[in-house]
Amino acid sequence: MLSFLNGAMSSATQRYLTFELGKGNFSRFQSVFSTTIQIHVLLSLCIILLAETIGLWFLLNKMQIPVNRLTASIWVYQCSIITAVISIMSVPYNAAVIAHERMSAFAYISVLEVALKLIIVILLPMINCDRLITYSLLIMLVQLLIRLCYSIYCNRHIKEAKYKHRYERNLMKEIFSYTTWKSVGWAIFHGLLSWVYVIYFLL
Repeated sequence: MLSFLNGAMSSATQRYLTFELGKGNFSRFQSVFSTTIQIHVLLSLCIILLAETIGLWFLLNKMQIPVNRLTASIWVYQCSIITAVISIMSVPYNAAVIAHERMSAFAYISVLEVALKLIIVILLPMINCDRLITYSLLIMLVQLLIRLCYSIYCNRHIKEAKYKHRYERNLMKEIFSYTTWKSVGWAIFHGLLSWVYVIYFLL
């Protein structure tokens, strides 16, 4: 459900980072990078707040889940929230790698992610404990590992892609405004695409 938001955030972050990189202004690049991290932290906090209040209430009171699977559902829900937050916090690092056109690193990390998920699917039938809980935990760990891979790569190979605590109100407002409109565009696109699928299957 948050894929359209991640896509919009990633696109907006890449735009601003690539613009500063093209000008060769590495100090400004670091400012933009730090600001995008602050924006993603705020977004993550909002998602956690909504998910742990309204979302959790909806899960426990409105969804029809068998009593014997309620514990598993809660585990999956919490793991999904953590996975979503990790994914959102990875966006600035992914964007920095792409902005620098380090496509080999991006490809290797992407292949690692897919390979790990494939291994999980292969090993899942061999696990004796609750497979739904195990699957959600393993997917969360894979997302965390990929996040660490991007962070380590940026720290070692992209010196300006490091967080420095600074608050630039105008820059944050500009990026946030652009991202908001981008998110609206992505939401409309995904909505139209969903209707295309519905019409296709009805026909």
